Amino acid sequence: MKPVVVYFGHVPAEGAGSAIIVYRHLQRLAAEGWDIRIVADWGQQPLHATCRAHGWPVLELSHRRPWWPPFDADQPWSRAVRAWLWAGEVRAWLGAARPVAAVTYLSAFSDTLSIAAAGFAQRCGVPLSTLIHDDTRCFAPTPADGERAHARRQWVLGRSHRAWFASPELAACFTLDPRRAGILPPIPEGANAAPDLPPSAAAPVRLVYAGNYWAAQIPAFATLAAAIHAGGGSFETVLKEDATHVASLRAAGVDWRAPFARNTEALDYFRSHATALVVSYAQSSDAMPWTRTSFPSKLIEYCHLGRPIAIVAPADTAVAQWARARGYPDYFEPHDTAGLTRFTQKLADADFRSARGALVRSFAAGEFSPIAIQGRFATELRRQAQP
Repeated sequence: MKPVVVYFGHVPAEGAGSAIIVYRHLQRLAAEGWDIRIVADWGQQPLHATCRAHGWPVLELSHRRPWWPPFDADQPWSRAVRAWLWAGEVRAWLGAARPVAAVTYLSAFSDTLSIAAAGFAQRCGVPLSTLIHDDTRCFAPTPADGERAHARRQWVLGRSHRAWFASPELAACFTLDPRRAGILPPIPEGANAAPDLPPSAAAPVRLVYAGNYWAAQIPAFATLAAAIHAGGGSFETVLKEDATHVASLRAAGVDWRAPFARNTEALDYFRSHATALVVSYAQSSDAMPWTRTSFPSKLIEYCHLGRPIAIVAPADTAVAQWARARGYPDYFEPHDTAGLTRFTQKLADADFRSARGALVRSFAAGEFSPIAIQGRFATELRRQAQP
């Protein structure tokens, strides 16, 4: 019999953000012989097809039943009662299947399914592993809203056998027994490294930024472009289209192209077009406060390409602290435009590119290896599942 694991949360699928991170973990668990069951967030029926194609059954919980009391997630008694009731629905749906583990992703924007996961774990005596990548208080409309949301997440983590945080800075935001807290970087695709660029490909030097972005980054992109141009390179962004932002970027000398449909297509493009890749934020963490505790999954992914990577971020961000702790040579604070210009100039040198490519590949083979990340996650899941 395969061991059964039940996942609660946003439907795992190709794409970006938490959905693809969870999808990668579950795919690997399935390949290792786990029987996957999905308790899905509401309103995501089109994504169920991906799960069912893998043979992962999907359940959507009831919003409300006539005999259930009203639900107020901010009231501990109401939260506990509804979580207990949802646990009964999941247990009935599972039938004769007896799960040995439960997993949830505790999103910054929705915690309802994670509350259900905590109730299921408690009612059915199943160990719960919780993944958390962001501090919800950074996204709340008011400080009071943020504190209430944070308290709910503390409640879920307090009922988790293992809490996996994206960074040590995020772990420090919660009160939790250190023996139950672990650091687990977002798992990457783990694509094969690109071959080194031949010397003739050194000119023109092209640096690329891709992925989600916020309006506060637009002025920072203009500053990056100026520094890169001063070093003899060009700067390209691969971003969702916003006519105003695209116009601003082009006026600042930033090339723009639309995102790719699949992550693997984007990685192929970077292999063939990028001399180096850029991980950057706004010029101050006050404009993007979650960067103080969130860790950029794009850095993890880019290391596997074997291209040099420039990290440009305020000193109080989690990625800056990671870079300083490892003596990463190509980290620059936002005001250090001269440093980024020198980095761009050095990219014309094949030996420099080769050395920096070897450096990032060492991270890809070490702490950012998908095999190592999944191994840590799955080993703990198996340990918890032991009778």
